[in-house]
Amino acid sequence: MAFNVEYFTLSGTDATNKYVYLESAPVSVLDVAVDTIGGSAQAKDGDFGVDSSRIKWNDASFGLYSILATGDKLRVIYDKS
Repeated sequence: MAFNVEYFTLSGTDATNKYVYLESAPVSVLDVAVDTIGGSAQAKDGDFGVDSSRIKWNDASFGLYSILATGDKLRVIYDKS
C-alpha cells in the first residue's frame, strides 16, 4: 500500500466547480479520506463523493455543498499503490 496525502487550498474555480482533481486515481474510491483543515473528518457519500481521480461535492445531497468556499483547505488521503 502506498498512501498519498494531498492538500488543497480551494481557488475560486474549485469552489465554484465544487470539485478538485487528485494527482492519481485511488486504488479504491471507497477508501478515500477527506478532512477540512480547521474542521473535521468528512464522510464519503455523505459529505463528498469520488469518481476516478476527482473529489466532488457538486450536488446538494453532499454535506459540503454549501459549506466550502474559496480559501478553505482540504486534506485528502488515499491509496495509490
